[in-house]
Amino acid sequence: MRDSETTIRTDELRSLAVLGWLPPVKLDLLSRRMKVLLVKKDEVLYRPGQPAHHIYCVLQGAVSLSLLGSEGRFIQLAVLTRGEFFGETALVVGWRRVSQATACQDSRVGRIEAQTLVSEVCGLSWEIFTGLTETVLKPLFLVSLRRSLFLVEELVDRVAMALWEYANHPEAKRAAGLLPSIFTHEQLAALIGASRPRVSLALKRLENERLCSREGKQMRVQEKLLRSYLENKYGSLVR
Repeated sequence: MRDSETTIRTDELRSLAVLGWLPPVKLDLLSRRMKVLLVKKDEVLYRPGQPAHHIYCVLQGAVSLSLLGSEGRFIQLAVLTRGEFFGETALVVGWRRVSQATACQDSRVGRIEAQTLVSEVCGLSWEIFTGLTETVLKPLFLVSLRRSLFLVEELVDRVAMALWEYANHPEAKRAAGLLPSIFTHEQLAALIGASRPRVSLALKRLENERLCSREGKQMRVQEKLLRSYLENKYGSLVR
């Protein structure tokens, strides 16, 4: 992967319908701040675990986004073509990449620092914007990515991820991991997309590993043990 010797032209950005909301002066600024990468087929732009600082846009060609599950399994999330942006995790301060971006064919890709895009091109306060993404968007990013893993991961791990999400609710945190009474086997089965008996068996396995326990009609999650269990499998998807 290498930077192009020429900068991106303003009229090329203007031709992208997705940027129709930017006024001409901002498009011109974006063209001067964005670098162009020439990427060969099968070349990786970023991998899971790497620091996230840049936002990307496909100018020519195609880029696939894949999520790494356990045992080295990848699930393809999307194939992006001309005019589509990616690398949105850079909009959350201190976050690392959770997916892998790979060129599907020889491609031209625009790259710009997330802070430059937000502060200079969009004219927004970086501190306020990232505070909003940390509060609102980051939880949604993580939930949607973990849901994608439901397509390839074993049922017991899907149940463990669902437990982790519920354990992070304010009510559960105040109760030292005791999940809300609304959290039932039926609701968990609907969330996971499996039958109630299969989910009950998966919960029993997690109980045997002391990751959770039953207290009457409620479940208590052992947060530190469950975090360690999931981090060993999914790394930065556990936040």
